[in-house]
Amino acid sequence: MKLSLLVYTLLFTGGLLQAEDKEENWKIYSGKAGPSGWRCNTIHPDPKDHGPDGINVHDWDGDGNHDLFVNYEEGKYSRLYFNPGPGKTRKTWDRYVEFTHGQCEDSGIGDLDNDGDLDYIANGGWVYFNPGQKKATNASSWKKMILFNHERRVPTVTDVDGDGLNDLIVGAQEWYQQPKTGKHMAHNWKKHIIGKNRWPMNCIMRDLDGDGDMDMVVPDRGKEICWYVNPGRDKVHNIWQRKTLHRHHEPMFMTIGDVNGDKIEDFIITGGSLGKLARKLIVLLRTNKIGEPTFKEIIIDQPSGNFPKGVAVTDLDGDPTKKEIVVIPKGGDLWTATHSGDPMEPTNWKATPIIMPGSETRKKMDNAWLGDLDDDGDLDIITTDENGGWGVIWFENPATSQ
Repeated sequence: MKLSLLVYTLLFTGGLLQAEDKEENWKIYSGKAGPSGWRCNTIHPDPKDHGPDGINVHDWDGDGNHDLFVNYEEGKYSRLYFNPGPGKTRKTWDRYVEFTHGQCEDSGIGDLDNDGDLDYIANGGWVYFNPGQKKATNASSWKKMILFNHERRVPTVTDVDGDGLNDLIVGAQEWYQQPKTGKHMAHNWKKHIIGKNRWPMNCIMRDLDGDGDMDMVVPDRGKEICWYVNPGRDKVHNIWQRKTLHRHHEPMFMTIGDVNGDKIEDFIITGGSLGKLARKLIVLLRTNKIGEPTFKEIIIDQPSGNFPKGVAVTDLDGDPTKKEIVVIPKGGDLWTATHSGDPMEPTNWKATPIIMPGSETRKKMDNAWLGDLDDDGDLDIITTDENGGWGVIWFENPATSQ
C-alpha cells in the first residue's frame, strides 16, 4: 500500500510539475521578439493538453477584427475566440464561447444554410449553424446538427453540384448535398461518394485541368498526393477518377499558390518525417494551365525545426513579383523558402529560419493559417501547439509595427 501511494504521489507531482513547466514556457517567452522582429503571442494556453488542433479565421461578431474558431481534439470541444481589438491582441483572449462534441482533429467553415453567415463544422459530423453577428457571442443561439457521430477529416464547404447551394465534403471522399428546405435537419442531407482516402491532410478545391469545374487535391498521408477529376455537373454524384499528382507517400500539409509570379498556381508540400523526402519541402512549379498538371520539382532542405508540417504562401517582403513560403515545423523555429533569379533552378532557392525565443518548447504545431490579427495591414501566421502547453498561438508579422 505504501509503495502504491509513493508511485501515485510521484506520478501526480510529476504531472503537476510538467503542467507547471508548460505554463511557464508560454509565460516566459510569449510576446518576446526574435532577431528579425517576429514574436509568438499566446491567444489561449493549453496546460492540460486538451489539444487545440485547427484554426478557422473570420469576423464572427462584425466588429471588423478577425476572430478564431478553434477545435480541441482531446478536449472534445471547440471555442470561438473573439478578437479583443488592436492594441490588445498580444495578451490572452479571454472572451470566447464553447461548443461540445466528440473527438475532433480538424474543422471547417462555410455557409451551409444559405443565410449569408459562415457556419462551423467540427471534424465533419457536427455542424453548428451561425445565428448571425448579433447573436454569435451566445453559444446557445448556435443550432447544432449531427450528420454523423464520428470523426471525418478536413470538412470542406463548396458547391459540388453547381446548384448555387454550398455542400459539405468530408474525409475528402464523400459529400453531403445541401437540401433546398429543412437545412437544419440531418435526414434531409443526402450523402454521395467521391472516392476513398487513407488519411487526408487537406482537401483543396481547384480547377486543375482548366475545364471549368472544381477538382479536388488531397495529400493522402500513407499513400500519395492525388487529385480527383470532377466528372462534370451531370456526373458529380458518381465516383470521381483519382490521379497521382506526386508520389511522396508521407506528406503532411500542402497549399496551392503562385510562388514565382508567372500567374500559374504551384503546389507546395511539406515532406513530414517519413519516406525519401522526409524533412524536405517539395515545391512543384507548374508549367501549364490546362490539362494534366506538369511541373518542375524543387526540393528544399529544412534549415530548422523537427520536421516540416504546416505551410502557407504569403507576401512577407512587399515584392509583388514573388511570394514567400512559410513553413511551420512540428517543433522548433518557423522558416521561409524564397528564390532569387530563375526559380526553375534549384540552387536559386534559399531556406531561412525565423528565430524566436522559446521555439524549442512548442512541441506539436499544426498547419499555418493567415490573418491580420492586430489590424496593422500585414498578414500574421496563426497555428496551435497541441502538446507544449502554448495552445492557440500567432506569429506576429513585423513588417508593420503596431
